[in-house]
Amino acid sequence: MLAVECRDVWMIYKNFMEKGFVALSGVDVEIEEGELYGILGPNGAGKTTLISIMSTILVPTKGDVKVLGMDAFNETKKVRERINIASGIRLPWGMRVYECLKFYALCYGISDRRVIEKLLQDFELEKYRNVRFDELSAGNKQKLNLARAFINNPEVVFLDEPTANLDPDVAKRIREIILNIKKEKDVTIVLTTHNMKEAEMLCDRIAFMKNGKIVAEGSAEFLKRFVKSKEKIFVTLKNNNDKKALKLSHPYEIKDNKVVVYVESAEKSLAEVLFSIKSAGLEIESVKTEEITLEDVFVELAKSRQ
Repeated sequence: MLAVECRDVWMIYKNFMEKGFVALSGVDVEIEEGELYGILGPNGAGKTTLISIMSTILVPTKGDVKVLGMDAFNETKKVRERINIASGIRLPWGMRVYECLKFYALCYGISDRRVIEKLLQDFELEKYRNVRFDELSAGNKQKLNLARAFINNPEVVFLDEPTANLDPDVAKRIREIILNIKKEKDVTIVLTTHNMKEAEMLCDRIAFMKNGKIVAEGSAEFLKRFVKSKEKIFVTLKNNNDKKALKLSHPYEIKDNKVVVYVESAEKSLAEVLFSIKSAGLEIESVKTEEITLEDVFVELAKSRQ
């Protein structure tokens, strides 16, 4: 059974003049049970709108959505009993960490203290149990927000940009916690992000959104096939070089004093690239190679796909 299924989902927001803004346009999605599925794209692509529809917060203008085999909008109560969501950080500011989790546990009819203690442990909040929410760091506020999303032992959890605006070391730790929770609980997780490295680290499959549509979907390795080149050669030039004379047989771009060359194989093309650069009278300071990243893929997709 699919954890989430969307068929021809549209979302059109209308203003008082009845002019419509199309946030989603005919979106089809199938998410397998136990999968960590990422929705990636720039701001305004439709990520938050889509995840809000999947989690029953928004009702689409048109289309069908099923969650755990149930109709999301005809069986909403049953769906909400088996899912949860962390979108933004909206928790009672005056409550202490333990009180906050206890409050949300009682909302689901859960009175077993062991549930709360386990979440405090899983999300590294034990030593903050008596700290007020408004006194927590940004990272610990997000950990508490995520812990709340797992309070009812959901089968599907929706996470809307779980590491946005966090310091890199805190974001890294939260990603590790998400992976550990998924492995331990075998839960389906759907998350939105505009962080390419986060998507590559966490997700089994990734959907890239642009202008309310999914323009590509698959594993990180599958998506990299959209870019013809597989590797990049970075050649740093000395600042006094005139780069206008440079001509290469491979696609390239110049950023400040660095030439980035896109090739199928760095090993096979390196000698030719360096010879061409030297032949143009340019002085080389350093050279390094790197595999194509998801960021390169999505830059290419954003250029080429409408």
